[in-house]
Amino acid sequence: MADKNVTTMKKVFFACLMVVACVMNGTAQTKWLNPLEQGDNIVHGRWWNSELKDGYHRLTPRAQEKVRGAVWNLSRQSAGLSICFHTNAPSVKVRYKVTGGLNMFHMPTTGVSGVDLYATDANGKLRWCASKFNLSFKDTINYEFKDLTYFTGQERGYDYELFLPLYNEVTWMEIGVAEGCELRFLPAPDEKPIVVYGTSIAQGACASRTGMAWTNIVHRESRYPVINLGFSGNALIEEEVFRFLAEINAGLFIIDCLPNMATERTELVYDRLMKGIAILREKSEAPILLVEHNYANGLSSQQSVDWYTHSNEEQYRAYKALRKQGVKNLYYLSHDELGFTQDTMVEGIHPNDLGMRQYADAYLKKIRKILGKHPAHRQSSN
Repeated sequence: MADKNVTTMKKVFFACLMVVACVMNGTAQTKWLNPLEQGDNIVHGRWWNSELKDGYHRLTPRAQEKVRGAVWNLSRQSAGLSICFHTNAPSVKVRYKVTGGLNMFHMPTTGVSGVDLYATDANGKLRWCASKFNLSFKDTINYEFKDLTYFTGQERGYDYELFLPLYNEVTWMEIGVAEGCELRFLPAPDEKPIVVYGTSIAQGACASRTGMAWTNIVHRESRYPVINLGFSGNALIEEEVFRFLAEINAGLFIIDCLPNMATERTELVYDRLMKGIAILREKSEAPILLVEHNYANGLSSQQSVDWYTHSNEEQYRAYKALRKQGVKNLYYLSHDELGFTQDTMVEGIHPNDLGMRQYADAYLKKIRKILGKHPAHRQSSN
């Protein structure tokens, strides 16, 4: 018994030394770790991790010869991907490189090319970590999240989730903390994900920062893993994409493609949906949620409203036909349930942060009806 007590005291002593060393990091060297070198399954928010060990991409390399070039190129952007780790450091640094332009005319650099950090404390409370503009967008992008306060005790640390850029490809990344501080990477959970096949809106346009993409909001607040397969301008309800969706052992499929199917593509909606859902049902009985076009009420263009309304009508026609065929576990999210207003949009299509929040709220309400609350929420409420 005495030996056991001595061992316990030694562990406590060394833990205290680590905390002291971590706190006194003003002059300490930074230790940098590459997440991709920290074991398998480190990248969260995708399915084919075993085939994607060398980068932050979203589709298996097998897709390159199957899907259109535009879809493949967009799949190399890191929308919805994240890195989870545990640390007790009072400062977290991130440095990385991207391949494309840093911003767009209607979307800021922090959303297109930035990262976003969230912490979960020992009581399960989620906390956003502001960068306080300790960031630099140069050849190598640098973020520093400073003055991180551990309300539940620094020795216990926090679990962190770092959301990656929405509209850029990350070619290299390192995360740094002071020497003496703990830094341990957390693998993705072995859990059926929510899989989103959608447009630029699903990919994240036009969130001001990466954590505000509606898919990332849904992930944070539902606690379900979410796979973002949003392809800007290229969600054309294509058979080739559905065949890769069908490889995923999903808990829920969300099909939100109509903003890319207006005008002359509207006449393709019915047939492509009928085929795509059939492909999913060959492999999976998971719930499928079809989502209408989210155009804002009060648009000044009657022609646009007519296009968007017609695409919604074609999708609803497919939904009714599928139900008549006996397809089970099929759900619908309507334009009216989304309820977008003129204040939720950037230019009539892409949501601003207010729109992202509203979009996420509508999804969360529907997801909880389909899947119920995540077990982690049920446990934390006791």
